[in-house]
Amino acid sequence: MNQNNSIPDISGDDYLKVLVCSANVGNAEPTPTSFSAWVPYDGEINGPLTNTPYPVGQDEINLSVGPYAAANNCNDNSQEGIVKSLGTANEKQKFDIIVLGMQEAAFVNKQKKDKELLDTSIDSISNNVGGDDTTSSSNNNNNNIAALSPPKSKGFKNPLKKGAKKAAKAGMVMRGISANQTYKRDTASMRNITGALTVDVLGYDNNKLNNLIKTTLPSYEMVTSSLRGEMRLFVLAHSTLAEDISEVYVGAENTGIGSIMANKGGIIVTFVLRDMTRFSFMTCHLEAHEGMTHYTNRNKNLAEILGGAKTDPVYNMQDATITSHHMFLCGDLNYRIKFSEYEAKKKKSSRAKKALKMSFRGPAGLKMSVNKGSQGLMKRSVSMESEKDEEAAVEEEVVANKNAMGGEGDSPTKMGGGDEEEAAAGEGGEKKDEPANGSHFDQAKALVKAEDWKALNGGDELAVALKQKECLVGFSTLPCHWPPTFKVARGEGYQYNEKRTPSYTDRILWKSAEGMTNNVIPFLYEPCPDFITSDHKPIRGGFAVKLNKCRPPHNQNLSNSVITQDGKDHPVEQQIQILVSDMKCTNLPIMDNELIGGLSDPYVKFVSSPKELLYSKAWPSSSIITKSLNPVWNENYHLTMDGNGMENGLAEGAMFMLTVVDYDATSGDDVIGTVALNLNELVSELDLSGAGSSDEVQETHISRPILRNGQEYGMLECKLKTAFLAPKEVKSFLSGAKHVKTATKTSWKSKMQAFTGLAIS
Repeated sequence: MNQNNSIPDISGDDYLKVLVCSANVGNAEPTPTSFSAWVPYDGEINGPLTNTPYPVGQDEINLSVGPYAAANNCNDNSQEGIVKSLGTANEKQKFDIIVLGMQEAAFVNKQKKDKELLDTSIDSISNNVGGDDTTSSSNNNNNNIAALSPPKSKGFKNPLKKGAKKAAKAGMVMRGISANQTYKRDTASMRNITGALTVDVLGYDNNKLNNLIKTTLPSYEMVTSSLRGEMRLFVLAHSTLAEDISEVYVGAENTGIGSIMANKGGIIVTFVLRDMTRFSFMTCHLEAHEGMTHYTNRNKNLAEILGGAKTDPVYNMQDATITSHHMFLCGDLNYRIKFSEYEAKKKKSSRAKKALKMSFRGPAGLKMSVNKGSQGLMKRSVSMESEKDEEAAVEEEVVANKNAMGGEGDSPTKMGGGDEEEAAAGEGGEKKDEPANGSHFDQAKALVKAEDWKALNGGDELAVALKQKECLVGFSTLPCHWPPTFKVARGEGYQYNEKRTPSYTDRILWKSAEGMTNNVIPFLYEPCPDFITSDHKPIRGGFAVKLNKCRPPHNQNLSNSVITQDGKDHPVEQQIQILVSDMKCTNLPIMDNELIGGLSDPYVKFVSSPKELLYSKAWPSSSIITKSLNPVWNENYHLTMDGNGMENGLAEGAMFMLTVVDYDATSGDDVIGTVALNLNELVSELDLSGAGSSDEVQETHISRPILRNGQEYGMLECKLKTAFLAPKEVKSFLSGAKHVKTATKTSWKSKMQAFTGLAIS
């Protein structure tokens, strides 16, 4: 542990304490005890932080760079140092924001459902009972009940119980199609689209969860709650902070069957705190099952959710990962644990399957096989015994591989309540005729028993996906130094289902805007084993987030002035000037149909946050480069930041974005992706007080991946020159540049002229 680094004082108002909780509820009603084991009473930090058996260590909190190595009131960066820095050792400090993300969080009043189903079944049977005796209806009913409820014996499966489950699941399927319910504090309005379901069916679980939240967190106000099929997202703020929250937006996207069913998908909430810091929180439930196909689909699911759940109408070209200063993502991501030996078995079995495909049978059961030897001739084998031995060996490899994959292969995701991987299962939760998970399960179980968290994390699919940038580019997550949270028996502790590989399916990640990556300090990350009503163990994470402030407002320099007709000297406020040069993109994706060339027609929009800095009826943009995946712009583009967007100084969260767009003459233009830059870093060497010299110019060379929906789409390079000048000084600033254009809105005429190559008057 590096004792030279230390933790800053994160107990004050400069840091926001955020608790992110994620749970796959398993379509079962949580008990109050289970809920309190997941969500700390009244948001207290001290209990979870001091009692956790899995403290966040030095390796997780990278204290080697950023503000953590700077000023502090604490010289210890251990877990005790975090406790001291938070001030929880002497006082009961609370989380400021609490986020509850839930999946499979739809359930009904089970007792009522079972009773209604039982009454209906009894009436139905009673109406069809033969005989002339109609005077003893009571006795008949009693006999029918006895017939429906045979003596309990080992292995007996009650058909009514199974029917009740199916009825409940059917209701959840309907709700997955139609239910969408959102409450936002700032509008105090509830939008409820119930479809074909009654309010009673939708209301039971809503009321139960709301009551649990209200009872557990009495000092908090609901910022927003959103229901999307079986997914829920609650965002709560401590009552002392609630009034500081504004611009609350909610978006959601389904990724279930046909991208209609809401058994899979995600919800995103975005809000601004104290007019300075934009937060986004996302909960999601991704495709299940083991295997490469499902792994790939999980990566696609994340991009679909981010692309479909836009939360800010001002920045509809960018997703929340771009526009947020800090974004947290949680949910049942369904990424599994795979080991290298397991991968070797898959490859070996693949070769065996190819051998089977290359063989066929001749007459009398003789085997005909392709011989790739001399002259490619067909060779007959007459050894029936050796044929059987070969078949047995191949089949053994295939079965062994199937066992290693939990018998799932690349089967499609099933739909319904409870665990989605068991939607087709019978009573008892086991898929019929499915083999045990074999050595792969045993290997994971042995590592859990040995508490070899490093080896388990080494096989984590999500860690691989992040490292290879196959999803959520720029996001971070802590390693899971605790037992896998899936798939467990409903009860205390960790009793794993042998039909599934124990995996870290439930996760929390975060991403910060450029220049703010060191503003998030994770101090808690743990599972909740005492949550007993689900086949997943929920998790929770605690974070301290440094809030944005403003650089002091710049003064007006009296030497920069204009003389009006009245002969008086009037000061002119200086503005940030930006010159974009040497701009080019490489390896852009193909956006156009092959019939029209199969390339792209890119141009760049220059976007700012706050909006007022650059927006005037439209965002300024570059010229269009037609039919190119590696465009180069020969012009230099001049931008002036409007001082009205800096009335109170330049916010630490101010952003300058270059969004690459594909022009389409026949439909709307398509966004390729965005490079988001921290505006403060682009002017960090300039004196914004107005007292600096007009010769002050800062140059920054940019080479960044173009991002959209958490994935990379090529690279953008350019050179940026920035200065803080009065209008009369701008000419000198631009004098050394050639082919300078003032970036303005790309007009319809200029678009058509670029596309056709013809002058349009």
